[in-house]
Amino acid sequence: MNDIATPERRRITVLGGGTGTFTVLTGLKTYPLDLAAVVSSADDGGSTGVLRDELGVLPPGDIRQCLVALSSADEIMRRVFNYRFTRGPLNGHPLGNIFMSALEDLCGNPIEAVRQAHQLLRVRGRVIPVSATASNLYAQLTDKTVVRGEHAIDDPTCERAAIESCFLDPPVDANPDALDVIRDADVLVMGPGDLYTSTIPVLLVDGVAHAVAECRGKRVLVTNLMTKRGQTDGYSAETFVEAVERYLAPGRIDAVILNAESPPQDILDRYATVGEHPVEDDFAPDDPRAVRVPLVSSRLAKQADGDRIRRSVLRHDADKLATTIIGLLPS
Repeated sequence: MNDIATPERRRITVLGGGTGTFTVLTGLKTYPLDLAAVVSSADDGGSTGVLRDELGVLPPGDIRQCLVALSSADEIMRRVFNYRFTRGPLNGHPLGNIFMSALEDLCGNPIEAVRQAHQLLRVRGRVIPVSATASNLYAQLTDKTVVRGEHAIDDPTCERAAIESCFLDPPVDANPDALDVIRDADVLVMGPGDLYTSTIPVLLVDGVAHAVAECRGKRVLVTNLMTKRGQTDGYSAETFVEAVERYLAPGRIDAVILNAESPPQDILDRYATVGEHPVEDDFAPDDPRAVRVPLVSSRLAKQADGDRIRRSVLRHDADKLATTIIGLLPS
């Protein structure tokens, strides 16, 4: 475990869900921190969407990923929890999603189910659903078309207008535990991850933006490595910040972590075929908010067998990103 020269454990809270949050937590869990992840409750894609529709459970996918990221259980336990069936009636379902759905049924309460999972997986830190109630994510486009559902927003089937704004329906109240760890954080991390389907859905929950504005520590945005077709086409780093701050008002971003190296050309060419490109760093060289670090992982992510959702192959380096975030803790 890494050591920090501090007389007490510092508090870092990460907002979001999906692979970006998984990467941040994987790097940070090796430090002696009070670490918390506040996870979206609006996911409706893949296995999560099926279980949510058929069983009425809180979306388990992002919660599962965060639990595994912070788990100190044996490797086989973590691998089993993420194991995805590739045939039969369970095809496409990770075992952990089914497990969390069963645990919620047994506990009769999604928040209690997540607490019990902490014990079973020996979680180092806290995974906190942003709300005890699932909601639906909607995006209004610039042509006034409305797209319903996280998965439909995340994976467009055809060319469409740009996203103008997002909202939840029905509106849901924040989990009080989530508000507490947001307010008390020494560093509050947003991103990386799909902007409109991972980061912003957490900020849309009633009470969250106000808690972010009241956060006693530094509010940090980790910009994505690449743009996302149908979500952030043509977005620069400044555009990412402007988009997030529209949902944070009156809160502001205090620091922006920017990737300072170019990915391999063959990978850029692969992304370019679907219209995705590196996020341009358009902050002024002397902007005090800009934190520039080489952050591209040398390992390409592989699509898991049975996973029906298209995933990015290029990821942040978990250790470099964690070191950068730790460097933003107050002295």
